[in-house]
Amino acid sequence: MILPRRQKTIEAIILNVNEELNINVRDKSRVRLYVFARAVVYDILRKHLKMSLVDISKVFNNNHATVLHSLNQLPYSIKYDPELKYIYNNIINKWLQNVENFIPLSEVDYKNRINFLINQNKDLNLEVTELKKNLSLYTGKYKKYYELVDNISHRVGNNFSDFERKINTLLNGI
Repeated sequence: MILPRRQKTIEAIILNVNEELNINVRDKSRVRLYVFARAVVYDILRKHLKMSLVDISKVFNNNHATVLHSLNQLPYSIKYDPELKYIYNNIINKWLQNVENFIPLSEVDYKNRINFLINQNKDLNLEVTELKKNLSLYTGKYKKYYELVDNISHRVGNNFSDFERKINTLLNGI
């Protein structure tokens, strides 16, 4: 049994998909767009509402195997049809964001976001490289102290091994 609050959420998801595609998802049509629309609804229900296959099938009055097959085919539909991918992204963004403030993104917007993230990744990689370089400088600095300890250890005896262990711990920690 589906709770009334959850039922409202499910109906809102179905309504959003209906509005985006100008169809009725609950129609039993086997036209590609209808099959795709139902798959998108199944996907949202499964991923975001954590519904079981049986519960999803009850919403649409069909078999859980139908839902499973549709969910398995959805990634391929999105991968090989750019128009369906665009529609899918718009529906998911509309669901995840505030519906009233949603603005569909064009391919150019997506490309700009991807380029921004790629550049940000490059900047972070450069920063990591610089930090590794600085770390090697510090390691070299401590290495001199370690050699000094090694040269003095023969004068002090075994009591100096505790200090040497602490230096090793410090060097390995950095």
